[in-house]
Amino acid sequence: MRGSDLAVPAVSAPLLELGESRAWLLWQYALLAAGVMLLLLVFEGTDLDREFARYFFDPDQAAFPLRKAWLLDAVLHHGAKQASFILVAASLFYCWQGWKNRLTWLPPRNALLAATGMLAIPLATSTLKLLTYRHCPWDIVDFGGFAPYLHLFEVPPPGIKAGQCLPAGHASAGFLWLVWAVALRPAGVRAVRLGLLAGLLAGGVLGAARMAQGAHFLSHTLWTLWLAWAISVVLATLIRADLRLACRE
Repeated sequence: MRGSDLAVPAVSAPLLELGESRAWLLWQYALLAAGVMLLLLVFEGTDLDREFARYFFDPDQAAFPLRKAWLLDAVLHHGAKQASFILVAASLFYCWQGWKNRLTWLPPRNALLAATGMLAIPLATSTLKLLTYRHCPWDIVDFGGFAPYLHLFEVPPPGIKAGQCLPAGHASAGFLWLVWAVALRPAGVRAVRLGLLAGLLAGGVLGAARMAQGAHFLSHTLWTLWLAWAISVVLATLIRADLRLACRE
């Protein structure tokens, strides 16, 4: 009796943890579906994009005054892009160490998830930009450009050069760090929160900078956020990463 009593917890605990991982994934997919519906409802049913962009547009100049601002252009656009490349390269080193099972806080499959996500998120963003044909605010007639404003599922008129502004490519350089909020679940709650904060803060700042310059609408940035998280969750499912959240802070 004593032997059988001791054997039960040893078997049931891993099963419980696996069940919690599946529940977490199902919850994430439900949130992603709700996110799609919310984004479509808000931005396809209202004129919020243009209303928000007007805060950064000067009708007297017929331009976005902050388009060439040094902080936004030199630092948060060009400089941040180079910094992102360097940080991703440095992070790939840790992913390699995790893949070789040399890091207790980053299991091999989670290391593969982080590395793949950091590369897949900007790649998917760049690919989708070629398929959506959405224009930047500064290209829209309302803001001194040449193209009409179109909602997501509207077809561009003949003779109008296709846009390449949805999703927001620059914001993806920040939102790509969201994959770490998934990959670091075995490292504990604090690590997950740091990954989530890093991704949201970096993507939010870079996205806001480009919106202020007139390079993107608000929906472009939020769709990029959704895409980055969706890719992180889908990759975690395909790679079968360890999604059990460690109890340690």
